[in-house]
Amino acid sequence: MAVYYSRPKLRSLSQGSRIAFIRQVRHMSQQVFGERIGLGKDHARTLVCRYEVQDRDIKPERLKKIAEVLNVDMKMIERWNFRDPEHLYYELLWVEELCPDLFYRYTGTSIPNNDTHRVLSEKYSEWREMKTKYLKEYITYEKYLDWKFGKYSDSRMEDKQ
Repeated sequence: MAVYYSRPKLRSLSQGSRIAFIRQVRHMSQQVFGERIGLGKDHARTLVCRYEVQDRDIKPERLKKIAEVLNVDMKMIERWNFRDPEHLYYELLWVEELCPDLFYRYTGTSIPNNDTHRVLSEKYSEWREMKTKYLKEYITYEKYLDWKFGKYSDSRMEDKQ
């Protein structure tokens, strides 16, 4: 019997949808994922489903465990606070999963005049570099996602250079 892997689709930018997307990228069922984050075996799938459809809030200590099990940076799955410029950047990384043909072009000033410009300028140059590597097929989509998820540096991802 052949098993085929299809690329997951992001439903929305909600916290639950982002967690579901990463769980699917990591090839985990709701049951297995629930057990790994410490939910009881009898209710693991049900509780994960409720997290993913936003029917239940995720406590901070549980979110930390989710990030650990999914091997992602907490900023990729936490609720966003748009007063923090990094959260805006992480949202843009996720928008790309909703609209893959859209490549965000940041045209900041040559001398950033506030924290938002400074953070976006710094982060965007790295993003542009990684996106170019992915588009030129120097790295795979999976490695590009791992970079976006915040757990792998560029130096560990070199495929063809």
